Amino acid sequence: MTTSEIKKLPFWETIARSFKYVLKNNALLKGILPLIAALVVLQMFIGMPFMCSINMNKCEISPWQQNLTLLTIILASVGVIINYCRAIVCKSDVDFISLDFWKKMGLYLIASLVLSVIIIFPVLIGIYLMSFFFDPNLLINLTTSLTILISVAVSIVVAPLFLVFPAIASGDYKIINWSTLFKMAKGNHNAIFWAQFVIMTPYWLIAKMWYNLYALIGIDNYVVNLIFVIGAVALGMIDAGFKGAFFAHIYQFFKVKNKN
Repeated sequence: MTTSEIKKLPFWETIARSFKYVLKNNALLKGILPLIAALVVLQMFIGMPFMCSINMNKCEISPWQQNLTLLTIILASVGVIINYCRAIVCKSDVDFISLDFWKKMGLYLIASLVLSVIIIFPVLIGIYLMSFFFDPNLLINLTTSLTILISVAVSIVVAPLFLVFPAIASGDYKIINWSTLFKMAKGNHNAIFWAQFVIMTPYWLIAKMWYNLYALIGIDNYVVNLIFVIGAVALGMIDAGFKGAFFAHIYQFFKVKNKN
């Protein structure tokens, strides 16, 4: 494929389609309600450790409670992403229990771990190399900025690899290799990365406002805590739906593009 044949991802159209699909698809939203309820019930039974992410003063709990919360939220988010991808690409119904779903869940988590290592490793190398040129005290202050800058740069370079997630969700395992993914998304590195950034921004803003509202109210009782946990969990699952819809739409675009 020559440069002139590169077809650009319709940036804002893809973002708009992803948001509209989630907000207008009541069947899928209803399908994740039992999952949200299950996560909230679990929080109620183990002392609502999710409050730690809302208010750091609520972190006086056992590590196992925080670890269990993190694990269940990760698994639930991946499950929602897979279901939204499959609903768009494969027209499948909501499924959280089949063996095929759990196979996809396992592959998705492995791919996430590999991609995280690919992104984090250059960060560690970059900070190590910088240690030869900067004073250690100055380097400590620069670490956060360096981590963000290098992570963004590497993420843009490897952005085509994000297509592995909808490929796994839809069962399209034959395209899961480095060369195929980069060929499919050639010339669209920035579009994929920044569109995903825009997709996640509403969650960051709304979640921040939700957490600030809790701090502003300043009431510490079980009912208020439960309400804010329900809201926080629901926001996280809806955000996962947005990501799933986005992954599915870019996957469809690049699959169609490469068939033509």
